[in-house]
Amino acid sequence: MNEIFINFYFIKIRVFFFVQFIPFVLRENKKKMSCEDKISALHDDLLLKILSQVPTKDVVTTMILSKRWGLVWTMVPKLEYKDTWKEGEKSIWRLLEKSLQLHKAPVLESLNIQVECQFCDDADVVKCVSYAVDHKVRELALILPSQPKILQLASNVYTSKTLVKLTLSCRTLVVDVPSLPCLPSLQRLALLSVVYKDEKSHVRLLSNCPALTHLEVFRNLSDNVTRFIVKVSSLKSFRYTQHKRAPSRSLVLDSPGLRRLNLSDPHGDLDSIQNMPHLDWAYVLHFVPNPKDKKFLRSFSSVKVLRLSLRNVECCSTIKFSRLMKVTLHLYCFDDFMCSLEPLLLFLHNSPILKVLEINYDVALCSNGVPLSWNRPSSVPVCLLSHLEIFVWKEFAGRRQERAFVAYILANSKRLKTAEFSPRYNLYEKEKEKMMELLKSMYRASASSQLDFLI
Repeated sequence: MNEIFINFYFIKIRVFFFVQFIPFVLRENKKKMSCEDKISALHDDLLLKILSQVPTKDVVTTMILSKRWGLVWTMVPKLEYKDTWKEGEKSIWRLLEKSLQLHKAPVLESLNIQVECQFCDDADVVKCVSYAVDHKVRELALILPSQPKILQLASNVYTSKTLVKLTLSCRTLVVDVPSLPCLPSLQRLALLSVVYKDEKSHVRLLSNCPALTHLEVFRNLSDNVTRFIVKVSSLKSFRYTQHKRAPSRSLVLDSPGLRRLNLSDPHGDLDSIQNMPHLDWAYVLHFVPNPKDKKFLRSFSSVKVLRLSLRNVECCSTIKFSRLMKVTLHLYCFDDFMCSLEPLLLFLHNSPILKVLEINYDVALCSNGVPLSWNRPSSVPVCLLSHLEIFVWKEFAGRRQERAFVAYILANSKRLKTAEFSPRYNLYEKEKEKMMELLKSMYRASASSQLDFLI
């Protein structure tokens, strides 16, 4: 099997370079090529598989080689068009329209259009996309820069019975979903920096995708939806990103079948997230110290792997994480009141089978010299006694409560295999060396555990 893969990869490389140097080959070595052209002897299925991984504008150039090559390129099931600023406004649309007209493959597997420059006439893109949908395209990606005027796709995009994957990215593309959309085969959908005709457009779209398993949403300031509602029972993976401050916006998530969730919304309202009993992996970036956060994080109680970027871990210290095995905490502490690590021990008490604990303690420089108190807990968390194997601390500054916390973890983690520390970036070399000696001197319940320093 490995030998077949290697041979296929070798042939693919040969074809790629063959395509790139076609003009030179024709001009300088025409006779030799006709005698020794072993690539042309390959079976059509293999040639099509290789050409499917080459940009379409390069594939089209193969038509000048011979009668056989003149037909082969028209059967390639995957079309990819990328236009740069240098190539001009009309070049991609001329190539795209002509190649689509000559395309003869029984199934159009994918159409990928990526354009860097603006264009004046949106009819070109609308016509090409509509043509591809009519010819039963399975994967469609449209990645465009902001345009001088609003861009709307033909309605057949939202009623395609063959689309399996759809990616739309353009700040001036309006998602105008008809009253009766239907995408029965759609499994992957990406809505990146688009705008919507009204508050219900995306709701109509999502509610009529019964097979949807993967959804990615990237919102920008031009996005006109206040409450982004995601209620899809079939959804397994969801990525939601909103980095710009937009306090009036909120996310409503009700997809109990989710297994992977990525939420990056530092300032938004994430309070309306329902329980996700099957969640395996989650990443949350959220800075607002809102009392409602406890409710929102309670929805993650079933997660197995969790990455949290917060200002205060106290908001999740009362939540039971019965399945949690790995957690990465990036704590952004901008004042002394938020820097206490005691709530983290409560978090450990509520995570009985935790095996991996990673901490990135990003404390404001102004808090560097403040000696915060440390109260030793009355009982040891179960995860330390019987499960914790890996302990990682990044941006370790050696402050009093940090030292006390680390000493407690090392002294009570009986199954610990590795403890890894990287010092804070602004420490001098002598301070780093002193810190290393301090950590080495701390008692470890697991005598076989390894202590690593990343300087």
